[in-house]
Amino acid sequence: MNKAYIALTVLDKYKACLENVVLAQSARQKSDEISRFQTIANIPTYQNRIVKETKGVRPAINLWLYKKTGNTDYWESMVNGVKMTENVHQDVYTVMMAEAATRSMDDARKIADLLLGRTEFLNDLAPEIFEFYILCYLKKEDNFKAAVWHGLFTEFIEENPGINTRYFKFHGNMKSSTLKDAQDLVDSIIFDSDWKGLRVKDLAKVII
Repeated sequence: MNKAYIALTVLDKYKACLENVVLAQSARQKSDEISRFQTIANIPTYQNRIVKETKGVRPAINLWLYKKTGNTDYWESMVNGVKMTENVHQDVYTVMMAEAATRSMDDARKIADLLLGRTEFLNDLAPEIFEFYILCYLKKEDNFKAAVWHGLFTEFIEENPGINTRYFKFHGNMKSSTLKDAQDLVDSIIFDSDWKGLRVKDLAKVII
């Protein structure tokens, strides 16, 4: 199911690339230009075929359809699908989380926690999930966990390891010793053999 969703989104990106003005100007030969137009015209046909051939519970497909049409029926089907299956693309959780956050951070947190429980390893998480937990704990004034999530974010997403100690010292009023404890926890999650191979849900007691 997720493969079909990925195919749809890749085709969207490919179509946008073909429609790019700069790329269009580079197609100097008429045959190239005609081929480009034909491909752009055919992509929706390929996408419709993928949608029709995808059966069963399909929250990610319904997300794609909702974005295309704005039809709230697809949104409802997407939400119901999340409740019925664990094989859900992260984009679905991210969109639901962002929508819920406009009403209640607690509701958004429930969705984020659900995603964590269904995710194998930390580095499988999208950047938006790390950013959400950082913001969530900052709002709750739990700066220690916010710092830990920031440290994980810099490790897995930015690939520039290290908690922003300057920010947490001056804006979070955190002591150097507390920041060291947070960084030590991040390091233990990533490097220590005791943590290797653990599922995200097994880390819940220290990062959630």
